[in-house]
Amino acid sequence: MKKLGRVGLLLGVLSLTGTVACEDKQDPAKEHRIKATNHFNKKEFKEAAAEYELSLQADPNQEKSWKEKAFAHQQLGEHEKAGQALLKYVEFVKKSEEKTDLYRVAADEFRQAGKVEEAEKALMQVMATKDKPEEKVELYRVIADQYRQSGNLDAAEAKFNEALKINPKDEASLGWLAAIYSLRGGTQSATAPAQPEHLEKAMAYLDQVIALNPDYPYSYINKRIVIAKYQQYEVAQQQAAETEAKTIKPKAKAAEAMARAAEHQKKAEEYSKQFQELTDKFTETQKKAQEKKAKEAAAAAAAPAPGAPAPTPAPGK
Repeated sequence: MKKLGRVGLLLGVLSLTGTVACEDKQDPAKEHRIKATNHFNKKEFKEAAAEYELSLQADPNQEKSWKEKAFAHQQLGEHEKAGQALLKYVEFVKKSEEKTDLYRVAADEFRQAGKVEEAEKALMQVMATKDKPEEKVELYRVIADQYRQSGNLDAAEAKFNEALKINPKDEASLGWLAAIYSLRGGTQSATAPAQPEHLEKAMAYLDQVIALNPDYPYSYINKRIVIAKYQQYEVAQQQAAETEAKTIKPKAKAAEAMARAAEHQKKAEEYSKQFQELTDKFTETQKKAQEKKAKEAAAAAAAPAPGAPAPTPAPGK
């Protein structure tokens, strides 16, 4: 399963040198801004943020102050305040690319603050600037993964499905949906109860991933995990049916229970066989991937370094 990409960008800061003298105390915005700058130069970010706040309350139309306030909060680990200040700063930015980068930064700040909905809003602003389907798909995956990391699997599933509406063959989104349903199916631990309906969906998504990229080894491992949980479920159902058959008195009922036990045993054996087949397939594809990687490394090592002189031809050539 491909790793999903992570947004993050350290804010740049205007070059500030020297200590600014206090002037024009009749202008509170300027007075507090000067104090903020002095604190900022001394890396006293807590005091700087407080003074920028007062300055911006007096005059919110200070582009650079919003940026510097955001940076101060960022240095303090005050991610939500950094994100809020960034969104105010973006209002002044004219260049589309710079806006996009800043919305990504703001989204990451909100994510770190646990404000996933606010992060989504910021990233949807980025979405509005994108025309290429693959870029929109990537952004939906980023939003989905933020919800997934926060534990909101329903919201994550919805966003991965938005990506699939644009590209139904997006391997990464299909893989993450498989992971979500695998988790819901009980694969997080051996003692978690199996949920067959979720395990079925996990396998269906993994089958799509494997069809799209049959040479990726770890899809087989992921499916094997689901199969193992399903096998565990069938064995438990078999044992329960056998116990019922031993304790129930009417022979007809006991026979029905034994028939169910036999059916569950058959399914468990089928899953055991699939488990081994997936293990073999993983070993095969992993070996091929390693061989391919070794060949690529050997080819790269044999290739002349960029800018290296061409080899001298042999005499008579």
